[in-house]
Amino acid sequence: MAPNDLDAVLELVHDEKSFGSFLHALAADFEADREIYEANPEEYKYSSGPLGWEVGTVSDLLYGAAAEAGRRPPLRPQVAENPWKRCAEMLFTAKITE
Repeated sequence: MAPNDLDAVLELVHDEKSFGSFLHALAADFEADREIYEANPEEYKYSSGPLGWEVGTVSDLLYGAAAEAGRRPPLRPQVAENPWKRCAEMLFTAKITE
């Protein structure tokens, strides 16, 4: 999955089912990042993963999402009215925040 694909899936989140689709896409994105990384770890030794992942564990992702809660207004204005999208955005932001 290309990083743009994950952005597109995030944009579609509007209810529980679409949030589940986002979670599936996020997991697939992480797996793809790890596969690319493991094929050539030296290339990414001092940077984020090939698909932008700064975190390497589920707990790191969840801690990052928890830190994102209430930290700032949602990145996208329409997110404030949609808690499913806000949760997805928090997880997406945790992916790229160290």
